[in-house]
Amino acid sequence: MKNFKYFLLIVTVLSVAILLYWTSLGVPEPGMLAVYRGGGQLVNYQQIYKNNCTASSIVESENQTIENTVQSLDLANDLGVEIFHINANMTADGQFVVFHDWTLDCATNGSGVVNETDLQDILALDAGYGFTYDNGNTYPFRGKGYRISTLKEVLNRFPKKEFWVNLKANSEEAFDGLRILLENEYPERLDSILVFTSPKGLNFYQSEAPRIAALSFESTKSCVIQYIVYGWTSIIPPVCEKRAILLPPSKTKYLWGYPEKLAAHVRKKGGRVFLWEKHTSLNDHKVKLSDGIGVVSGDLAGIEKVLN
Repeated sequence: MKNFKYFLLIVTVLSVAILLYWTSLGVPEPGMLAVYRGGGQLVNYQQIYKNNCTASSIVESENQTIENTVQSLDLANDLGVEIFHINANMTADGQFVVFHDWTLDCATNGSGVVNETDLQDILALDAGYGFTYDNGNTYPFRGKGYRISTLKEVLNRFPKKEFWVNLKANSEEAFDGLRILLENEYPERLDSILVFTSPKGLNFYQSEAPRIAALSFESTKSCVIQYIVYGWTSIIPPVCEKRAILLPPSKTKYLWGYPEKLAAHVRKKGGRVFLWEKHTSLNDHKVKLSDGIGVVSGDLAGIEKVLN
């Protein structure tokens, strides 16, 4: 009986301490906006799961540009978006281009695998060639001057932006090639560059290039699951420390302290929280950056409304 009383006392003290911690958190810093794939069209995700082609799965909307292009990034920059999420692929001759797909067939007037095609051939393609709202009846972005850019071109065009580079390659050659590019060409900007990669790539950057911040979607999933289990204790799971935490909107109701307390808590531990909206309409959600939660979205028309 005596031991049970001690147990109750310990539980009570811990509960009070946890409660005091959560109530002591102040107003969070405003959330930040990250443009997904540099902006672009809304996507019918049920369709893309079937055909695995973004360009033929877009939904007509107010958005005027296509993803991963300088046109969309210029617009995001004009709107004041703080973070640029882009995709990077390695070419056959070891260069990096800003492009999402593994192959050129879906989005462009080219064909073949990106990492089996030389840079010169990729730069000559029409990047808007395959984009269609209506199953191929019309192609509104064909012949409009959209092209694939190199990663260096995009980084140089926006020297003061934070970049999230989603590396669409899973080879040691690609991991090291990107490392060499970033460390040699942009050593002063490494604090503002985050690499999205595979678990294999995450292990590479953590061991071979610790100055380059990296995360994997698998580690993000683990972070969210662990936080759901014991985040109420005010303990941040180690996998969540000092990083961007990307939340699927459907999971937010399970997260302790969401939105304001969670945002303040994670900020205190050196991280940031973002809703992972991707190419869906922001009109479908109530976005309040003042709650401290950032948003990752390719819906530039929706972002403009949020900012205004």
